[in-house]
Amino acid sequence: MPVVSEKSGNQLIIIGNGMASNRLLEELGTHHPFDQILIFSNEAVAHYNRIMLSPLLAGETTLTQITPHDEDWYQQRRAHILLNTAVENIDIQAKRLQSSDDEHHHFSQLVIATGSQSFIPNLTGADSRNVSGFRDIRDVDQLLTRLPELKQATVIGGGLLGVEAAVGLKTQGVDVTLLHRNPVLMNRQLDAEGSILLTQALQQRGVDVQTGATDIELISDQQQVSAISYQHNNTRINIGTQAVIFATGIQPTISIAENNAILCDKGILVDERMRTSADSIYALGECCQFEQFTYGLVAPIWDQAKVLAAELLQASSLQTSTSRTNTQETPVYREQQHLTKLKVSGLDVHSVGEFNALDGDDVLTLRDDHQGIYKKVILRNNTLAGALCIGEVADSQWYFELMRNQTNIRSIRDVLLFGKDICEPAA
Repeated sequence: MPVVSEKSGNQLIIIGNGMASNRLLEELGTHHPFDQILIFSNEAVAHYNRIMLSPLLAGETTLTQITPHDEDWYQQRRAHILLNTAVENIDIQAKRLQSSDDEHHHFSQLVIATGSQSFIPNLTGADSRNVSGFRDIRDVDQLLTRLPELKQATVIGGGLLGVEAAVGLKTQGVDVTLLHRNPVLMNRQLDAEGSILLTQALQQRGVDVQTGATDIELISDQQQVSAISYQHNNTRINIGTQAVIFATGIQPTISIAENNAILCDKGILVDERMRTSADSIYALGECCQFEQFTYGLVAPIWDQAKVLAAELLQASSLQTSTSRTNTQETPVYREQQHLTKLKVSGLDVHSVGEFNALDGDDVLTLRDDHQGIYKKVILRNNTLAGALCIGEVADSQWYFELMRNQTNIRSIRDVLLFGKDICEPAA
């Protein structure tokens, strides 16, 4: 499909080609009103499933297998991707942007879906050649290129991405040390008991897990990090390493908005219809901020994509209508609880709501170390405030529904941990 540089009728432009952008295309479908959808990507490959980076690093899948759509799929949607092409400037008043190849492109509507980038702390040696994040295909390619001579690597950060990076490298035969500042591994998704189960699963795979690692220093020589020093239980520990992978969090990628006077805080500020402070410009996914919230998991981003698709369709209809009397209500985005489903190191982890109790809460737990099962339910005034299921997750959706509906569980409290099949006859 040809790319039109100047005015091309009703054109939607999306900056970013990640999972949020792809989901928006899926929501818009093939019968959208745009003459063309133009997508800018600063990567060299088409959209891929970033959730599968760890299996890709482990050699358990291929880039082709995690690339969900072919060229026909995009053609059916009148969509064209410009690879290796960034957006340099946005002229908000003229509704035109300038790309890194010095082309100018007109838009009727513009979506910023630039995602996020790895947060790498400002440590001496962090700019060394063998230091990277774990966020996109370029990070994976860098590690795969080094695999033949890579014997030992250190992953800093024991959140979801850090655990996945450690598992991927270990599967390739690399000795891996996983350092995490917090005593609880994956502390945003797990409590201390769940962390123990995950640590055991990682250790069984051969990953050296060190939690409570603070005051980390990189020891570098000739632009290569050769060792890492950290504090653990009042003891200074030094370990050798050939590669360092930072998985210490993500930062919304917002420079294109900041540089063009679009309001930002931690992320690009949006309202309940994903509108930014600039007319006809929207933001979506990990780059955006709604109220005080920014995003790192897909479930709320899927909700945002649905809302934005409806908003774009209505906005486009109003722009092309001569009567401009379309008052159809579009859905709006609201923060809500989601059931988070993860598979970490072969271990199923499902959580919803709160997993750390407040004063006055009741806590029900079931743990079977031999089976690798841990279930925890937080009760507040005889309703569910949260649930955590590890290893045995068949009832997580049921717990989610009980919490969402604020069901009084007094009559099934004693058997709640044994699941829906046991509780329903007693309900």
